[in-house]
Amino acid sequence: MVSKYKTSDWIIGLTIGLLSIPMSFAQPPKDELAVAQQWLAEGNYPQAFEVFHSYAQDKQNHLAQFTLALFYQQGWGMEKDEALACRWHGEAAKGGIPAASHFFAQCLQEGIHQPVDYKAAIHWYQQAADLGHTLSLCAIGELAMQGKGMEKDPQKALEYCERAAAAGSVPAQLQMGGFYLEGDQSIRDPQKAAIWFGYAAEKGSLQASHYLGVINRDFFRDTDRALYWFETAASQGYIPAYYPTAKLYFTAPVSNETGMPEAANLAKSYLWLSATQRQSHHENEHELQAAANMLEKVLQVMPAGWQTDLDQKVTQHLQKYQ
Repeated sequence: MVSKYKTSDWIIGLTIGLLSIPMSFAQPPKDELAVAQQWLAEGNYPQAFEVFHSYAQDKQNHLAQFTLALFYQQGWGMEKDEALACRWHGEAAKGGIPAASHFFAQCLQEGIHQPVDYKAAIHWYQQAADLGHTLSLCAIGELAMQGKGMEKDPQKALEYCERAAAAGSVPAQLQMGGFYLEGDQSIRDPQKAAIWFGYAAEKGSLQASHYLGVINRDFFRDTDRALYWFETAASQGYIPAYYPTAKLYFTAPVSNETGMPEAANLAKSYLWLSATQRQSHHENEHELQAAANMLEKVLQVMPAGWQTDLDQKVTQHLQKYQ
């Protein structure tokens, strides 16, 4: 599926925000909690860990348990430990922490810390959604799409996730696009996929821009729009869009004299092929080899005097986004 919800750098902010919300269960003294929050925000993980670990032992302090789970989940100042993360997310979920309920459901879905239990996962995803973590509805939708823990029902999957997507969740909009692009054959619809990816792209999602490029290239056969969306993502450091951008520039209408792309397209092709070759996080070996072969052809016809300036531009781009 195109978009599977993952944790990211927002977690520190989420944790601090949660810890500032008045709750009905026991809280650490405000001054000590404030210090621990500050240490966490500053990356002073060992000292922050000691405070949260201490309060997590009190089964009534679910926010501390959630934060401790994130230490193990994210590897803040330590080795990651998925089993311990799941254990503490489970404790925090019992106290009504929405994100903890979502993460604990993921643990149950993936069989971490305890055997796979799809029905229990659905229960905790639903609790997270009921508490305001609307993206959990897309997780239930994914299980409905696969027929895990419930009867397979692609339409119901769409209904679940659309509630979160319509509320403005970018990950949910990406998931809706993914359902329509790669989900069950009975619901595939590139036009609808493009609509949901469009909503996410408007909010700055580079993944959505990339998939709009894919849809325009592969389904609508609109190379100009495909190039626009691919380059929108590539120019902001989205690595999977580098090679598709380069390839569209390379295969653009050719010069009658050289049989190669026009000068501007040739230069752009070189830029993105070089970026593909030089960035350090590309995982597609086939694309890397294809880019190398294409770059060799470009170098055969590109004026040598262009290379120094173009290489400098590639270096600046990679320095900015790596």
